[in-house]
Amino acid sequence: MRKFVAGSIALLALAFGAQLAVAGSNPYYTSAPTSFACAFTTVTDPNDNIHCTWDNNLGAPKYSVDTIANYDLNGGGTLSLDLDFGSKTTSIDIPLSAFPVDANNDTLADTLVSVVLRVKGLSPGRYNSQNNAFSGTWTCTIGAACVAD
Repeated sequence: MRKFVAGSIALLALAFGAQLAVAGSNPYYTSAPTSFACAFTTVTDPNDNIHCTWDNNLGAPKYSVDTIANYDLNGGGTLSLDLDFGSKTTSIDIPLSAFPVDANNDTLADTLVSVVLRVKGLSPGRYNSQNNAFSGTWTCTIGAACVAD
C-alpha cells in the first residue's frame, strides 16, 4: 500500500509539473513585427482615430497592439493606463473614443494627452501571457502627430 501511495504521489507531482510547464509563458516569436508605424486618421471628427500598420514577417495569425494612454487628470496630476487591442491582420484602427473619458473613475472627465503604441505577434491556441518580442514604439500626441520613439 505504501508503494502505491508513494507511486501515486510521484505520478501526480510529475503530471502537475508537466501541466505548469505547458501553461507557462514561453516566447514563440523571438523577433518583433517590423515596419511598425502609426498616424492619426479621420473617421468622423478630425484626427479621431489612430491607424497602425506593420509587416507580416512572422506569419503570426494574430497580433496584440499594446497602448499606454497618458492623461492629465481634471482634479490635478497625471495617470497612465495600459490597454491592449487585438488584430488578425497587419493593421489596426483604434478610435480615440476607445480610451476612457474618466481615467481615474472620479466622475470628472480627464484629458487624453498621448498614446504610446507597440505591437507583437501572438501564438495560435495560447490564451495566457505571451512574452513575445515587441516592435519599437510610436507616440501619438493628441492635437499634434505620431512619431517613432
